[in-house]
Amino acid sequence: MAENIKIDSPTTVIVDKSKSKHEDILNFNERFSSSLNNSNNNLISIKHVDSFKYKGIQIADLISWSVFQSLEHDDEFIDLIKSKNIIEVFKCCQK
Repeated sequence: MAENIKIDSPTTVIVDKSKSKHEDILNFNERFSSSLNNSNNNLISIKHVDSFKYKGIQIADLISWSVFQSLEHDDEFIDLIKSKNIIEVFKCCQK
């Protein structure tokens, strides 16, 4: 899927910090950045962050988890995305 992301200027990508070893992070960064559609070789900075500090990463986690649950378990959480109630759920979970 990364090849569908067109990079046409210097770009920073923020991802959830799922790897703790420095070598694993470097390997991820290399594989991911080489997969991007970056024909002009623009600078790409990849930041690995703790998701609890970034609302955008929390939303992405919630969406990806909901999609996974719907595919694996026919779970109703995908309905939150379909009905666009995800913002309200996110607000609720922050309390």
